[in-house]
Amino acid sequence: MPETSKTVDQAVRMMHQIRSTGAAPTAELARRLGLGRTVVARLVATLERHDLVRRTPDGVDLSYGLVGLADMVSPAMRRVAWPHLQRLAVTCHETAVLAIIDGDDAVAVDQVVSEHRVVRVHYHPGTRHSLAAAAHGRAMLAHADPATIARLATADPGLGAELDRIRSRGYAVSHDELEHGVTGVAAAVLDVSGRPLASLGVVAPTSRLPATGEPARAVIAAVVDAANQTAVGLVRREVPSHVPVPNSPKE
Repeated sequence: MPETSKTVDQAVRMMHQIRSTGAAPTAELARRLGLGRTVVARLVATLERHDLVRRTPDGVDLSYGLVGLADMVSPAMRRVAWPHLQRLAVTCHETAVLAIIDGDDAVAVDQVVSEHRVVRVHYHPGTRHSLAAAAHGRAMLAHADPATIARLATADPGLGAELDRIRSRGYAVSHDELEHGVTGVAAAVLDVSGRPLASLGVVAPTSRLPATGEPARAVIAAVVDAANQTAVGLVRREVPSHVPVPNSPKE
């Protein structure tokens, strides 16, 4: 196992802690992390210098420098997918999400939250889960290499058959997996050789996205089309000149 930096590990742990539980005073962060107050104070001072954390009335919070770093993640993919995410959110009146593969995980890198709903699902950029879980993960896993599929399907005897169905129909559906009451529909963005590059989809309250019927068919058609159009755009690099690399939504 390669050597790691203890200080960097502590800084990353602190930022994850803030992300999970919100802003907190230095003393509280030290307690939660099991570190000395002096150590945490030095970490805060260093990260603050680089605009990665900031001091607020509620304590130390994440800062806007992280947004700039996030914008560097898969910029070509995000540029091409952005108009299709926007159209998907408008068409379905639900949250549209772009996810990519990172090792054995699916990681959300962008979302567009529909403005037409009072109750909305947020799938925040940075959200991570196994490729074997939820619609976005399985949409990509279905097209992964056989070794990856075999490794991740070991613990779930029924997963192989489900992945076969996803490949056949072109999309994945999940209900109540990452959070109770939430349904997801996603389709993979494939390169010319059929490898999964990303997944586009919709997440919505299950009450608004039934398993069958015309609403479900309309959402599925829109999701599959958005993923396919993104794939075509990546091959042709059809990115409108007016479309910037989007900032991660702050909602």
